[in-house]
Amino acid sequence: METQIKHLDFISSICLFLISSYIIGESLRIHGEVGGPMYASPGLLTLFLGSMLLLCSVLLFIKSLKKVGFSANVRGVRRWLGEFIKSKETKRMLLGILILGFFVFFLLPRFPFLLSSFIFLFILMKVMDAGSILKITIISICVSGSIFTLFQIIFKVPLP
Repeated sequence: METQIKHLDFISSICLFLISSYIIGESLRIHGEVGGPMYASPGLLTLFLGSMLLLCSVLLFIKSLKKVGFSANVRGVRRWLGEFIKSKETKRMLLGILILGFFVFFLLPRFPFLLSSFIFLFILMKVMDAGSILKITIISICVSGSIFTLFQIIFKVPLP
């Protein structure tokens, strides 16, 4: 368990390094677009936070290399990634993400919110095997109707 955590530290440090590099780049781009002195730039805070995240990711990477070593980390990541890809939970998570994309990019632009949310919930709950079709239908109708009533009718918030 402890070595698996160390390998995840290795992966996390690389991901955080990439994210922080992107944040720093975007902060500098904002400063370039706005102009003026850096201390008055709207990108200053994000530049500072991105730099701190970059520093922390480098420290985590170095710590991971010192404790386990580069080749052991790479072997551990490969082993973990193989198990992760074959995992049933991973496949279900990716299927859930695809269903969410279907909802956002296909259902919402073409159908009213109430119908789109019902279809989304129904498909998601059926794929996740959340119960019988009758139970899934009732829950989907109740949740979609409740969200629509609460936001559209009571709070008067326009829904997509």
